[in-house]
Amino acid sequence: MTTLIKNGTIITATDMYKADLMVKNGVITEIGSEISKIASEIIDAADKWVLPGAVDAHTHMDAQCDGMTTVDDFETGTTAAAAGGTTTILDYAEQTPGDSLAKTLEEWKAKADTRSVIDYGFHLALSEINEEVLSQIPGAVEAGVTSFHVRLDGYASRYVRDGDLLEFLQRTTNAGALACVHAENGEVIDLFVRRLTAEGRTSAKYLPAARPPEVEAQATARAISLAEMAKTPLYLANLSSAHAVEKVKAARDRGLPVFAGTCSHYLAMSSDRYEDTEGIKYYCTPPLRPSWHEDVLWKAAASGDIHVVGSDHLAFNYAGQKNLGKDNFTQAPRGFPGIQERLPVLYTAGVHYGKISANRLVDLTSTYPAKLFGLFPRKGTLVVGSDADMVIFDPKTDATLSKSLSLSRSDYTPYEGMRTRGAVWLVIQRGKVIAREGKVMGKPGQGEFLSREKLRIP
Repeated sequence: MTTLIKNGTIITATDMYKADLMVKNGVITEIGSEISKIASEIIDAADKWVLPGAVDAHTHMDAQCDGMTTVDDFETGTTAAAAGGTTTILDYAEQTPGDSLAKTLEEWKAKADTRSVIDYGFHLALSEINEEVLSQIPGAVEAGVTSFHVRLDGYASRYVRDGDLLEFLQRTTNAGALACVHAENGEVIDLFVRRLTAEGRTSAKYLPAARPPEVEAQATARAISLAEMAKTPLYLANLSSAHAVEKVKAARDRGLPVFAGTCSHYLAMSSDRYEDTEGIKYYCTPPLRPSWHEDVLWKAAASGDIHVVGSDHLAFNYAGQKNLGKDNFTQAPRGFPGIQERLPVLYTAGVHYGKISANRLVDLTSTYPAKLFGLFPRKGTLVVGSDADMVIFDPKTDATLSKSLSLSRSDYTPYEGMRTRGAVWLVIQRGKVIAREGKVMGKPGQGEFLSREKLRIP
């Protein structure tokens, strides 16, 4: 099958120019001016942008969190992703304590194999750090997983000691993989939560007090310090605060290979959401911050101190799940949907309002995650030989985000009522149209597992 995309403005992380693209057998075969060849399908992208398919390096499909199961599995979650212009996800494959990494990977691949509408890979999220688990990292790398993740926030009361973290960093790097860390101080969080509970301050408006930015900054500095001792690269997921950005910037100014990711909600929503009567809808970790943190995060995204923006799609219903914590946030699961809204939210809040360029948007949402996680240049760019994953984006369309437009199974979207500028018009995966104006025609099971390359520092 051949496809010809004509008259569009191609935007990559570095370039912007008008050209046509020829696609054959799922791969870009030619880029040039006024290509006039016979094709099975011709798509007119006049007055629109042609972007690389978005890569979301932070998702949680069919996952357990706080004793509950997400409402989106790989079918519904990737359907929502496709509608929003995402053609590749990297999901967190959560290790059950005692299970091998090989078993964890096979379980997650089985969840996605017949369900995923788009291409997918995995981070292996470790529940424990010991010799048995660490010795399995090289085998997982050979199986195509080249990023491994640990949490410092004491999730499920599992704390990571400094020696174990340093050993994790070195063993991961030695295997050719990237060590990823969620940086919040779990012991201090537990103390704050106990105090708030004893004082009866457990409604959503107290979430920021349970996990203040200083808790994130301290753990970020700790992880950076240990990575410097270990002489290893480090990826910090979920940066939410100016305090944490300050630590990352200082490390990068000293030349350390420290990389940072944030999420679209930290760039578009603030902690005043917790004052709402249904504020528990916005419970995520780290929590949303006061709005001035957004400005600092955007500046870091523009300058290159933040490298990746994911969705952290972790979808629950409000009714029967999130609202169980309406009066006591410890009873609610953490996380909310957002994979479908990521591109229009970031275009509106970032490009439309002049905080980042269109090229930088592509870099943050596609190119840099593809480079950092071993997918480039197959994914993340538009060059001859790359997979023909594309988003044809209309930068002039106005829209209002709403649950009525969302394809997630969640019964709400945290972006309800947000006015956006720009919309995903057409989504192409390996040369085939899988979504058009929010309607998905891609089929479950057509997504492919992506075996990723070993770490190469971008």
